[in-house]
Amino acid sequence: MQTTNLACSKKDDIVSEFYHEWGTEIETLLGEWINVNPKTGQIVRLKVLPKEEGIELHCYGKLEQGENDWGIAPCELFSDNVGSPVLEGFICNYDFGFIKINIVGNIKYGVIVIQSYNTFKDGSNRNNYMSREFFRKK
Repeated sequence: MQTTNLACSKKDDIVSEFYHEWGTEIETLLGEWINVNPKTGQIVRLKVLPKEEGIELHCYGKLEQGENDWGIAPCELFSDNVGSPVLEGFICNYDFGFIKINIVGNIKYGVIVIQSYNTFKDGSNRNNYMSREFFRKK
């Protein structure tokens, strides 16, 4: 990879021989994950699915009775640096018309940590909000 004359916003935007291999192989993420908080009002479970050169997320929202199938969203993958092949995190988006939900996830100590950033678009004057929840593999 060419490392001279590349645009960058910080030193780590350029490949370095000095980097650490934190993160996860994609295969470790694949499968069904359950929210460790049984009283969640957010995402109750999710499935990480293989996709050509990546993953997709299939989320299920908690309802008063049961779950709401959000469908499948393609994920953009991130490593901890520009030279690492190891997965560090991912993002994806759901748009339900009245609300847009940006999902940011990473795996830490065998647990998927999901942050959701929820933006209302329906003029209801509800505050936008974020949440952070933890998921264990089923």
